[in-house]
Amino acid sequence: MGVSSWRRLLHCWLAIPLLLIACVGCTPFDETDSNTLTAIMVLDMAGLGDKGFNDAGWAGMQLAVDSLGVDARLIQSSEQSDYVPNLALAAQQADVVVAMGFLLSEAVAAVASQHPDTRFVFVDGEVPGQNIASFDFRAQEGGFLAGILAAGVTETGSVGCVMGMDIPPVRAYETGFRAGIKLYNASQGADVQYSSMVIGDFNDPARGKSQALSLIAQGCDVVLQLAGNSGLGVIEAFKDGPPGRWAIGADLDQDDLAPGRVLTSILKRIDVAVFEAIRQIHEGRFQSGHHWLGLMESATDLTEMRHTADSVPPEVLTLLDRCRVIIQRGGTIPFHPSELATFDPALFLK
Repeated sequence: MGVSSWRRLLHCWLAIPLLLIACVGCTPFDETDSNTLTAIMVLDMAGLGDKGFNDAGWAGMQLAVDSLGVDARLIQSSEQSDYVPNLALAAQQADVVVAMGFLLSEAVAAVASQHPDTRFVFVDGEVPGQNIASFDFRAQEGGFLAGILAAGVTETGSVGCVMGMDIPPVRAYETGFRAGIKLYNASQGADVQYSSMVIGDFNDPARGKSQALSLIAQGCDVVLQLAGNSGLGVIEAFKDGPPGRWAIGADLDQDDLAPGRVLTSILKRIDVAVFEAIRQIHEGRFQSGHHWLGLMESATDLTEMRHTADSVPPEVLTLLDRCRVIIQRGGTIPFHPSELATFDPALFLK
């Protein structure tokens, strides 16, 4: 899914930044029916086309168009200084502003307080406010399952991770992944090693590929990408590689990006969170506050591994199913690296 899938409506100057606004099923702002709910999504610099986080959010907007008749629009940020003016423009024009990603948190806090009659939906973190509904994901749960899987299939005994930026939502994923490796090692008497690299950018696929190749050179035959658009480069590094080396995707189902070379993808149902938030507002049931979604809410899990399931040992699949049940019954997975030392795999192996 790329930016070209939506036509450009207009370019607006606000101070210095050039703002691109696109829409699905909508009319110009001044011609919109006053009875139609208008929702504008504001993206960070990575934008659409990441086949992950941002595309998942926009899919939720599209579902709101198809199911609820919402007028959905999009504002793309070119640089960090765009966040406040882009959100302010959206707040002036929309009933609902959907802010995508942790990097927009400070800008949402600043703008939402100036527009108390506009509803804000913030995805991937918490921003307090009476007109803000924040949606957070227990991404560590999906990461945990992916860690067990990676440790269970590695032939080199070494797995890795490429992160876009060192921010809490990414670290939650990564911490869960490491906890899964720890559990696998404890359950099998194994010693699978872990390495990681941070790009510092969610929008640099070339560097993502370079870091993945570096981890492969260090012996990692399974690498998790947690890097947004940069993560497409991680998958590219495995696309033409030999059998037995796998990338793991994140956020959306990325298994088809390199069939047989993407072991699985960690699903993060951002689309569901965005759609449900808009639906509640559409029905007059807006709920501010901090909303958590995880495996219990079917908001995270692994894909069915349609290209690779035959390569996974049956005992690993059994262990995954067992851990799913324990999590759904209240088992907790560490979400911060500081909690890894005290994480006791025995609680999942009784």
